Amino acid sequence: MRRIPFLTPRLPEPSVVARDYREICETGVFTNSGPFEGRFAAELARWIGRDVEVAVTANATVGIQLACKTLFHRDRRLVPVASFTAAAVPLALIWSGFEPVLIDIEPKTWQPDLRMAERFLQREVDNVAGILLTSTFGTANAAIDAWETLATRYGVPLVIDSAAGFASEYSWGEPLGGRGDCEIFSFHATKTMAIGEGGAVVSRDHGFIRQINQLKNFGFDDYRRSWGLGQNGKLPELASAMGIRQLEVFKDRLTKRQEVLRWYITELEPLGCAFQSDGSLGVPAFVSVALPSQRHREELRMKLDEVEVGWRAYFNPPIHGHPAFAELQRAGDLAVTDDLCGRIISLPLDDWLTQADVGRIVSAVGCVVGH
Repeated sequence: MRRIPFLTPRLPEPSVVARDYREICETGVFTNSGPFEGRFAAELARWIGRDVEVAVTANATVGIQLACKTLFHRDRRLVPVASFTAAAVPLALIWSGFEPVLIDIEPKTWQPDLRMAERFLQREVDNVAGILLTSTFGTANAAIDAWETLATRYGVPLVIDSAAGFASEYSWGEPLGGRGDCEIFSFHATKTMAIGEGGAVVSRDHGFIRQINQLKNFGFDDYRRSWGLGQNGKLPELASAMGIRQLEVFKDRLTKRQEVLRWYITELEPLGCAFQSDGSLGVPAFVSVALPSQRHREELRMKLDEVEVGWRAYFNPPIHGHPAFAELQRAGDLAVTDDLCGRIISLPLDDWLTQADVGRIVSAVGCVVGH
């Protein structure tokens, strides 16, 4: 029986990248805003539209740090952020000098709880530096208009972490990338849009993107004078070239992955499994499913191991379950997060999966849920 791995990074063919590498060697420019970086940023901006500008970065965490350091109120420390997210998010805030305050998620969308965030802002607005809104599993937040209104009402910046969401769309057809004060994407090897490691900061404010491009290179101006609290956050030319190649075939890959996702939803929903609302509009690197109970999740883990299918449980533990973040302030009860974390399991989603592969996984789920 062929093992189905949980996730296999899909990067450009070596022979294709070799041609780009030869060109890079011939020009002698390997980093520091070379021609491939400029082309990659421009291609990303064209994909997103809405007159956005893009700064590519070494990774998404650097992008969050630079964005928050630039946009958030420097005389305030508190930043509401969902506990149902990756550890990189609060770490980026803490390294940037801010204090994450954890909020819950909504039960159907799995997106950050808007009402809890609003209640927290009502209480602590004078201490809130900004809002870091996470797009859960890269899925577009259907309440984005309300989040933007909330940020405007209380006079705080809105930074959106859409790490896994490049090419995801809202239900009305708008692609992610043009909302809030800026939006951040990840191109880590585990993402659908993968280049190994890398990220992008996207905004309709072109002046802000010029700031990010300056800060990611130690804050240097054209005379190599540092004008801000920058760092080394540049994306190398080879990684940029890989990104350009990925975009050339990305639409075909998305079509296939969304087909596989539909197979899962069609087969698993009748078994009582729940999916993130609007999740089918995303481009996830894996399929996240909420099972009826934590007992079902524990039994399914063993069953998947038995039938040689890879799995993970994101985001379990949630942020407040990590020792490093145990002392973080909470804006309210995190009951929805705790409940979902106990029931969720993430399953393989890859370009090469067949209906037979998905059927094998569905069969394992059926054995557990039916029992």
